[in-house]
Amino acid sequence: MVGGRIVEEQAPDRQFQEQLVEAMGSGPDASPLAQLQGYSEHSVDDKGRIIMPQRFRDLFGRLCVITQGWSRCLFVFHPDTWQRIRAHLARYPFMNENAVRLQRFFISPADDVDIDSQGRLAIPAHLREYAGISLPTSESPSMVVVVGAPYRLEIWSKQRWKEVNAQIEDSSIFEAATTLGVNLEL
Repeated sequence: MVGGRIVEEQAPDRQFQEQLVEAMGSGPDASPLAQLQGYSEHSVDDKGRIIMPQRFRDLFGRLCVITQGWSRCLFVFHPDTWQRIRAHLARYPFMNENAVRLQRFFISPADDVDIDSQGRLAIPAHLREYAGISLPTSESPSMVVVVGAPYRLEIWSKQRWKEVNAQIEDSSIFEAATTLGVNLEL
C-alpha cells in the first residue's frame, strides 16, 4: 500500500469496543473509574435528591453528568469520561439515522449535576420521569438503587431494578458471554 497504512477490517462491534477502550485511556484497568462496583439503596427526598455513596463521591468530586441508560436506568459519568463518550458520538455524521438516534438518546437528555457539600445530587425531573423515579409522598417513600459498573454508575428505581433482575436467566448470561467472546478461565 503506497502512502498509507494497512487497515484491517473488523466487525463493527469489535471495532467500536476497541475504540471505546482506546478512548477511555490506556486500558480498562488504568483508571479507578474502570473499577466502579457495588450496590446501595437510597431514599429520594422531596426535591429529587439522593445521597451519592461516599466511595463514589471520592472519585467523582463535586460534579457528574447524568443521562439516560439502558432498560430505563440512568447512567452517571465522571465529567472526563463523559467528554470522551460525547466526543466519540459527535464524530458520527448527522445524516446517519443510527448516529442521530444514539446522539439523541445519550447526549440530548444529559445534564451536568453538582454534588453538594452533603454528598447529594439532584436528579433532573426529565430524567426521573424517564427512569420512573417518583418523589416521595406521605404514604409512599421513593427508593433508588445505585450500582457501580466500569466507568459509570447506574441509578435505578428500586422497583425497576427488581423487575429487570427478575427477568435475567442464567442462559442469557451465558449467551451474552459467548456473543462477546468473554472467557473467564483463570
